[in-house]
Amino acid sequence: MKHSKFFAAITAAAVAISMCGCMDNGKIMTVDGMEINNGVYLYYQQSAYSAAQSKINSERENELNDIADDITGDTSSDESSSSSSSSSSSSSTVKYFSTSIDGKSTSQWVKDETLRLVKQYVAVQRLCEQKGISLDRVENDDVSKKVASVWDDTNYYIQYFYGFDTAGKYYESNGIGRESYTLINTVSALKDKLFTKLYDKDGETPVSEEEFLAYVKENYAAVELLKLDYKDADGNALTSDSDKKAVDEQAQKYADRLSGGESFVDVKYDFDLKAEQDKSREQIEDYYDKNPVEGKTKEEYVAEEIAKLTVDKAESEDEIISYYNKNSNSLDEAVSEFVFSAKDDGKAALLKTDDCVYVIARVDITAREKWLESSRNSILINIKGTDYESFLDEFASNLTVEANSYLVDSKYKPEKLENASPAL
Repeated sequence: MKHSKFFAAITAAAVAISMCGCMDNGKIMTVDGMEINNGVYLYYQQSAYSAAQSKINSERENELNDIADDITGDTSSDESSSSSSSSSSSSSTVKYFSTSIDGKSTSQWVKDETLRLVKQYVAVQRLCEQKGISLDRVENDDVSKKVASVWDDTNYYIQYFYGFDTAGKYYESNGIGRESYTLINTVSALKDKLFTKLYDKDGETPVSEEEFLAYVKENYAAVELLKLDYKDADGNALTSDSDKKAVDEQAQKYADRLSGGESFVDVKYDFDLKAEQDKSREQIEDYYDKNPVEGKTKEEYVAEEIAKLTVDKAESEDEIISYYNKNSNSLDEAVSEFVFSAKDDGKAALLKTDDCVYVIARVDITAREKWLESSRNSILINIKGTDYESFLDEFASNLTVEANSYLVDSKYKPEKLENASPAL
């Protein structure tokens, strides 16, 4: 239900092998009277197989971690054991169809998951018909442009690793034609629109503003953040305590300014300008040594040249404030813990590590109107995504299916994906 992402789609296709005789416009089944193209089914089968691989790999990695912990007797070394197990997992061949998922054979799990996705594909269309939801001209054009790009634009990644000029040709080699890919992306856009119809402000079962903002405050943080490395202008690590102390003192000055209510735009500008000055100082000094200026001391010349330096200044805090999701891995664990334990009152504090010192001021994220608006859909998905999937699956469970058993169980049986190309 999230906006379709090209590489996620390619990843799904990458798990398939070329199936001789597979025609995209063939019909593999009907769901609620709607004919399903072979290509649509194969796309979702490949998505299901990719999900199966991820589940099996994750379970296998956990098992290897447990073994490593038992051997070392040290459950605190998660990072090193995870690294070694990931390496072992990726370096050895996994026979996915020789194992099971959730008590089912992998083959059966992939079949069931494929059918679930296909039925959901139909459910979205039926629900949109019931609620009068359709794509407008701009939305249809967006789908067409995406498909055209996938089919017509040279993709050097695909070209290098798989030998096809375009992603579209790669899809076609796996039985997924342009028609099916267009249908899938059209329904994906409808799925997004249906979600909005249900849960947005004016939706049928809207998420209240109170619930929305409470979720945001609990799971997101808006942060004024500066990072000062314990390094000199050439990038060399500082070794003396006095040099590190000087960095800490500079960081504290920035923190005091922020805590005193000074604009982050101004503080960040001074921070960037000082970084530029420090980086340029040695070059300016070297220039003077080689080209002394008559009538000026070295100190005077350097001071004048340093004063001429400028850096870009943000027009508003919206451009430079950082936003973090508590459940994301994008932030260092120590920084994340520090940020989400801080009050959102704009008061800055220092977080020191072995390599740097951070100036961190958490501000009230509910006051960041532009960010809230631009992030609203993704936040709603986090709040209601699971409920939405359950709603679609429940509706889909009542749809009748008439399948070509030969195609489902023989010609396109999941086991034929065993020797697939590695996922992108």
